[in-house]
Amino acid sequence: MEANVYELMLILDPNAYAKDPGGMANLVKNMIENHGGTVLANRLWNEQRLAYPINGHRKGVYWLAYFSMKGPELAKIERECVITDSIIRHLAIKIDPRLTETLVAMALGERPMRSLASEIKEPIGADSDE
Repeated sequence: MEANVYELMLILDPNAYAKDPGGMANLVKNMIENHGGTVLANRLWNEQRLAYPINGHRKGVYWLAYFSMKGPELAKIERECVITDSIIRHLAIKIDPRLTETLVAMALGERPMRSLASEIKEPIGADSDE
């Protein structure tokens, strides 16, 4: 089975992040690597007020990670996100292979070698063999 690339967006507890920013970064990295994934990008995205309170939190720290792993292992990461107290919410999505290089480069703060428009010649999801 071929590895897929995923984007993981987390909303972290701002109090836990303020106490140990490096520890939170390592928490995400270790969570991915412990389940057989390879981290491509792992960074703070934003800290802001939430649109509505979540479990009593009015602010959240948004964390963005891109990683590759085999599909069946993703459920283990999602389960760990649910049971980790310092993670308020999470969302993992599979990235279209044509967009991977550009999205990871942007997450790392690098300039992509090619533009997204040049990567996509047909609409995403138009593949009839999937």
